[in-house]
Amino acid sequence: MSNLGVFASRFSINSKTLEEFDESLRFIRGKHEITKTPEIEERINRLLDVINPISEKIEGKLSKSIVVSELDIVDIIKERHSIEWPGYRKGILRLRFKLNSGKFQLSETDFQLLNDIADALDAECENLFRRMRER
Repeated sequence: MSNLGVFASRFSINSKTLEEFDESLRFIRGKHEITKTPEIEERINRLLDVINPISEKIEGKLSKSIVVSELDIVDIIKERHSIEWPGYRKGILRLRFKLNSGKFQLSETDFQLLNDIADALDAECENLFRRMRER
């Protein structure tokens, strides 16, 4: 597969993941207290499809995900939050733990983290699109 094909494939996967992540984030934002129903669990799993590989990278583990480019996304997040990175990475790990629990409330800080992750995923899509245009 040529470089263009690799970038196009990654762009397609990341774009679809970003769309699902954004839809799930909008859906969850309207909930005060979250109890896992089948519909909510599906939305949370879409969030975790992105958060789990990012968390694994933060913990120094190898991710098996093919859904996102977690290395690039973590680099983007780390660059944007370099000053507060130690606390920020702990916040991402706490958010993953919270999303995996049965019943929880998301704080404004949690939504800020989710928005930052969505922004980083969007930035990665932009990078991939730019690279495709350069080919």
